[in-house]
Amino acid sequence: MEILVNLATIASPLISAGIAIWAILVAKATIGESKEIAKKTIADTAYQAYLQLAMENPHFSKGYNADCRHERDPMYDQYVWYVARMIFCFEKIIEVDESFKDVSWEKTLKKHLNFHSEHFKKTKVVEEELYIPSILNLIRCAAN
Repeated sequence: MEILVNLATIASPLISAGIAIWAILVAKATIGESKEIAKKTIADTAYQAYLQLAMENPHFSKGYNADCRHERDPMYDQYVWYVARMIFCFEKIIEVDESFKDVSWEKTLKKHLNFHSEHFKKTKVVEEELYIPSILNLIRCAAN
């Protein structure tokens, strides 16, 4: 019996340490999963916001050419802000690690960016590196 008590005295801290390490690992994994879920929620919300923006501005959703008859086209100014908002939404989607493991996201973003390729060429956003690298890569692919 004394041997069992001594063995339990020795093993108890090791077992407690093992349980504590396991608990830390589980907590770390849970926190990581929660962060990814939050990012996915943000991406979904961002895409919904973009779709809403496109529905509210159908005249911009597939690109816009400025009216050359006027020195300054106020609609083009609005279009520039439309594109900026679209890019912001797309950046939120790209920030989710899992997004580009799903090829459909990449295809979807490229398709929407392609509608605006003339604007991107005109404003030289790629040459001036105005957006994050992953967006610039998508713009390059969409424009070709």
